[in-house]
Amino acid sequence: MIAAAPGVVIGLNDMTMFFEALARGLGYVPGIARGPIRRAARAGVILLANHEALRAVATWPAGCILTNAAVFSHASIALLSRGIPTVILDADQSKRLAEGTAVVLDGAAGRVLPASIQPDALTPKPPPVPQPLHTRDGEPVELRVSVRAADAARVAREQGAAAVGLVRSELLLPAQDGAPDKHFYLQAFGAILAAAAPLTVTIRLLDLAPDKHPAWAAALPDTGALGRHGSRLYDDPLVRSVLEAQFAALAELCPRCPVRVLIPNVGTLGTLRHWQRVAKDATRPCNPVVGPMLETVGAALLVDHFLAESSLVAIGLNDLMQSLYGADRDMPQLRDALDPYAPGVYRLLAQVARLAGADVDRIQLCGILPQLPGVLPVLLGLGYRTFSVDVAHAPYLAQTVAARSCAQDRALADAVTAAASAREVRILLGLAGGH
Repeated sequence: MIAAAPGVVIGLNDMTMFFEALARGLGYVPGIARGPIRRAARAGVILLANHEALRAVATWPAGCILTNAAVFSHASIALLSRGIPTVILDADQSKRLAEGTAVVLDGAAGRVLPASIQPDALTPKPPPVPQPLHTRDGEPVELRVSVRAADAARVAREQGAAAVGLVRSELLLPAQDGAPDKHFYLQAFGAILAAAAPLTVTIRLLDLAPDKHPAWAAALPDTGALGRHGSRLYDDPLVRSVLEAQFAALAELCPRCPVRVLIPNVGTLGTLRHWQRVAKDATRPCNPVVGPMLETVGAALLVDHFLAESSLVAIGLNDLMQSLYGADRDMPQLRDALDPYAPGVYRLLAQVARLAGADVDRIQLCGILPQLPGVLPVLLGLGYRTFSVDVAHAPYLAQTVAARSCAQDRALADAVTAAASAREVRILLGLAGGH
């Protein structure tokens, strides 16, 4: 057997598909896309792009082949949140793909295939997430979904998600360039809540960052990759006015729908307590659950104290990686410093799980890491049971959960945290011989 992506294994009957691949890389967004390879984005094509070209995309393609991509970057995440089938290749592989060649992209298996490939040789889409979802040996697992729009919330409900674990509210923008107001958020939040009903929805409050800097916030200074973002910007008058508009909209919507609130980039208990008080006062009489999103190593290592303060605690793995390795996740030049298979991140997450103790299943892991090939079993082995993932990945990850046993995965997690290099981790996970 040859490992491909979470829940996707190539068997002996599929070897023809494997050897006919024009290129094979990292499966980033599952799904099937067909079209000619183009280096300019437009509808119906398979875009071949590097990181800088991707950031300039205005029209979204049918599928995407990324070269030497920054896996945790905001530009790459846009493909995930839109469900655009995507494969990541290195530069040498991409050079073999000629402009105009008609191909089929199999995002789950990480392959670029000739247009003549038979449909039954492609990775089938799994059924919706079963509820309740359990591992093979009976451990309950919650797959929640992260969304940026009402359409994704509707798909999340249809695909069997346990909840909407994260609404990226900073990506909700008016048609004009002005700052969002209460009326805008009443419509935008209301549409997401209606589309997701009856699921519980967790809205992350405004989370600006260098690559999430809308036109209305143009006057703000450069926040810096490790500088002022999320709640660290809430003291700015312009940001605070938009935050207050979010609170005002939630105050009207909460009594009608199950809503929870995440405060982004919380570093201390004092910060959490402050924003819990502000949120409670601003959303009366609703009083939704307000919890922290932990995005730095220092915050993650206080997880036991945060769990004592709130029933909702999330860890933002994308920014946690950035904090752990001191590397800007939006810089492709630093992609090797943010290797998702480096054992350091799993050692940190093992320590966080130990600190959480019996409450580890209450921690919601958010971000790309659980969605990458081979990673989810390691996180299950460390004790994590609640994940907020992108809609496109949810059925595939559910398939992985149902095929795993916790005893099997605990042994795998122990081996991964004992590894000395990313190459050793890849070998343990059966990924491309450790390369």
